[in-house]
Amino acid sequence: MGTRVAILGLGIIGGSLGLALNQGKDMEVAGYDRDPETMEQALQMGAVKWTGSLRELSAWADCIFLCTPINTLVDIAREAARFCRKGCLITDVGSTKQGIVRVFDDLAEMGLRGVGGHPMAGSERQGITGADRYLFENAVYVLTPGGNTPQGAVEELSLLLGPTGAHIITMDAEKHDRLVAMVSHLPHLVASALVSMLRGQDEALALAAGGFRDTTRVAGGNPELWTEILLSNRRLLAEQLEAFTEQLTHLKDMLKEDRALELHDFLSTARRIREAMPAKRKGLSLTEQELVCIVPDKPGIIGALGSYLGEKGINIADIEILRVREGDGGTIRIGLSREEDGPAAVDALQSQGIKAWLR
Repeated sequence: MGTRVAILGLGIIGGSLGLALNQGKDMEVAGYDRDPETMEQALQMGAVKWTGSLRELSAWADCIFLCTPINTLVDIAREAARFCRKGCLITDVGSTKQGIVRVFDDLAEMGLRGVGGHPMAGSERQGITGADRYLFENAVYVLTPGGNTPQGAVEELSLLLGPTGAHIITMDAEKHDRLVAMVSHLPHLVASALVSMLRGQDEALALAAGGFRDTTRVAGGNPELWTEILLSNRRLLAEQLEAFTEQLTHLKDMLKEDRALELHDFLSTARRIREAMPAKRKGLSLTEQELVCIVPDKPGIIGALGSYLGEKGINIADIEILRVREGDGGTIRIGLSREEDGPAAVDALQSQGIKAWLR
């Protein structure tokens, strides 16, 4: 018998984990959700091989993934722990880590091995029908062990996550929460504030072009989900908001006092920091090289791009339609797994009459 994995909560993250882990050797994946229709859908999709109650799965599993909403994780963890066998590995997929890691440390007294987890991947879709076997492919998956996490638990969980294709990194729970407050939670609030300024401004809405839409894209997230996420990290997020407010005040003073040189220096510094970011990465997806190509608008063109590159042994890690004019053509960004494949990929597409260049 292989590793027995229980997924508690079969939404998009739990369902995607199930679809990926079911590809692993010597692994049996079962699932639970409070919605019976969701469990039935997960069975039909192949996300899990069987379903049962929380109690049944907790008593059966070698490893438990808690994939319920972030405000329920603590209660679900404690409930599952009542039935777990000693030595069971328990983890979660929540967006903030300090609270659940403290619970995992408490559960160590019961013989459980807890490791916090946060897959930095998602989708605008919700629920089991949005599950995707490749959702975590090339994405960062953060593991946050606690003070009572036994040696070897992180390594064991990392191996277990192998079929997801994610890039595993490990860090302290508080450091994780501070960083996501800076690069994820604060941008969501800022984007929401920018969009809110357009309330009742119909003419401004008409002028909101690509730059504004790109800047505020994250404001389209699920309000219920994001309320839970932001409140779960409220202390560190409030610190980031305070620092950001100071930056805005500084900028306001520069503009009022016509301090052109200082404003130029500020913008130049921001540009240098922006350029120092991993340029060949979309979000937190680890692509090593990017190229852009212009293609005609015709059926099958995306598949053709994959075929042209696949014939040369080049793997596509990520693909995005940047712009399109119906009936004419569009611009596509392609992320590659290996930097050295960039020139060969450009040559392969250009040989097919497709304009392409490295980014």
